[in-house]
Amino acid sequence: MKKKIVITLWISLFALIIALGFLTVQKNKQEAEERARIEKEQEELRIAEEEAAQAAKLKAEKKESKDSSEKKDKYTFSKMEATYYAQSKATVRQEPYDTAEIIGTLSLDSRVSIVGKCKQTDYYKIKINGDYGYVAFEDVSKEYLPIPLPISGSKSVPSATKDILFIGNSITLYPATKDWWGSGWGCGATAPENDYVHLTVAAKGYSSFDYMSLRSWEFSSTRNYELDDLDPYITKYQYGTIVIELGENVKGHESHFKEDLTDMITYIKTYNPNARIVMLDNFWAYKSIISTKKEVASANGITYVSLSDIQGVQDYMLQAGDQYTTPDGTVYTIGSFLAGHPNDAGFAAIAQHLIGAL
Repeated sequence: MKKKIVITLWISLFALIIALGFLTVQKNKQEAEERARIEKEQEELRIAEEEAAQAAKLKAEKKESKDSSEKKDKYTFSKMEATYYAQSKATVRQEPYDTAEIIGTLSLDSRVSIVGKCKQTDYYKIKINGDYGYVAFEDVSKEYLPIPLPISGSKSVPSATKDILFIGNSITLYPATKDWWGSGWGCGATAPENDYVHLTVAAKGYSSFDYMSLRSWEFSSTRNYELDDLDPYITKYQYGTIVIELGENVKGHESHFKEDLTDMITYIKTYNPNARIVMLDNFWAYKSIISTKKEVASANGITYVSLSDIQGVQDYMLQAGDQYTTPDGTVYTIGSFLAGHPNDAGFAAIAQHLIGAL
């Protein structure tokens, strides 16, 4: 009897285990199906959202294209061929209206090539960087607008004196760079005592002199803003002679060069009224620039020192590919930057011409 009871209990237990296992399997199946359903719904929602976003983007692009096309279609231009000058912070836009995308700005007195005038808005069509842009009528002027000289009531004519001041570009003074071996003298000279400044000072026996770079003035479209770089010199000392060696880097930047050079001389004379001003000819023979320099010198009673007999003479220039070995053994190969600058013979020739005029 006992045995029968035990068997019955084992059978019941086994049946219970099977039932529990079945229930567990069913539960896991239901949970898996529920997860699959949720994931499917989420994926369908994601796809629907992406499709909606893409449709909205296409609609917006279509509208923008249509708006742009409509705007372009409604603007017509009368042809023009004129060169104007930009006003301060002239804004260049992609289309000829005030809210159009800004594609650039023009600095004061930059030359602007006008090719058309919009009949519907107050905009000019301009040629810029090989493409077209649009500027408002009030942002450009037919006339060059002089930039005021940086003269201040706080500056005065100095009483301290020095013999001579040299104002120039890299031929007068160039800082240390990886392009050459020097540091703070005439670019291309093997040593400071071999550049035209120091050769001139030594030959004339000057006891006090200064030399400075105004190279940035040559490239600038707003040159009068660069003139206060002269203040540490002309507002501090009264010089017997002031040499101007500028012009080589003006090529390609000749807009209102005559006016700017005249303004520089006016500025110098404001603080050094008694200085003898000497203008040194270009080392490189840029005819139009040289012509302007001679004209300004003549109009202002300035001594002009010609270098016509040494311009373009290869024996006076550094040649690309040549090498120079410094005293410490470092070898420099003349690259495109240095090539064309005076060598020691060139600096000596410049100095001889200047010494003869002084």
